[in-house]
Amino acid sequence: MIFAAKNIKLSLNEVDILATQCSLDLATSIDPRYDAGERHSRNYFASNGMGSTLSFSHYLTGDLDKIKTFIGGQGELRGSDDRSNEGSIITGSFGGLTFTSGYLTSYTLQFSPNSPVVANSTVVFFDDLDGGFTQTEEEIPKEQILNCKNITFENTSAVKIGEINDFLEATYSYTSEINPVYSAGRTVPDRIYFGKKSVAMGIQVDNPTGHMPYNGIEGNFKINLSKHGSSTNVENFTCFGTLQSRAMRANVGSKVSHQLAIITHNHTQTTNVLGIKSTARPVFPGAEEDYHTDTVPLNRLQSQQE
Repeated sequence: MIFAAKNIKLSLNEVDILATQCSLDLATSIDPRYDAGERHSRNYFASNGMGSTLSFSHYLTGDLDKIKTFIGGQGELRGSDDRSNEGSIITGSFGGLTFTSGYLTSYTLQFSPNSPVVANSTVVFFDDLDGGFTQTEEEIPKEQILNCKNITFENTSAVKIGEINDFLEATYSYTSEINPVYSAGRTVPDRIYFGKKSVAMGIQVDNPTGHMPYNGIEGNFKINLSKHGSSTNVENFTCFGTLQSRAMRANVGSKVSHQLAIITHNHTQTTNVLGIKSTARPVFPGAEEDYHTDTVPLNRLQSQQE
């Protein structure tokens, strides 16, 4: 039987995703085993656990994209074993096939003039799938898709970065290194090790300049999106980091473009200390008696010295 894409439901953490395309790839890590002196092998062994990916594209509808929330919470919190920092673990379902240990490894967007905003996401997971493939038939709620014609751009960068008059288009991308940690004889990872993370933003503007010091320039860009006919921001993307490159391009019959790219490897805001709260000193059994025995009043000590 041939199934139609309209009957395939995608959800992450019980949130339905309005996707334009989706692919689920399962892969094993197996290597051939050779005997001494042999050039051919019919035997294979698993050198690692499962390494599967779920890739999909989805429209942004505002009210803060649920997929984007994994960027801040993933790998920033300690796990139940008090060692790992798994944070938010993603459970997903694609056409009735489910997994329970997913992690967001990439999230990219392209902002083009008069085009709907589409995000491309990749989730990795390291366990087998449960359930079976089933088609669904249900009404999809009407959503107002965000469009780049309702976009505003904020530049709060250092003065050295130059003036930005007209914002033309942009890209936003988040990537994270995710590595499973296995114990001997296990096929499911005991914990997840998070490596480097980065957030990058590239923008295209209309005022070319070649100023680029060797140590970069501090940049801070923010893209705000609102719904049609409203000035209220319902979605935003921020990148504060270092300007790493400038590029100027010119083609016959086209405009001169100026592209700037900034990147940060610390995608969370700096922690601010708002105050200090005092706590009572702990008193251990027997310590109170020792304290009174060793303490001599000041006026008594002075009389003894006289």
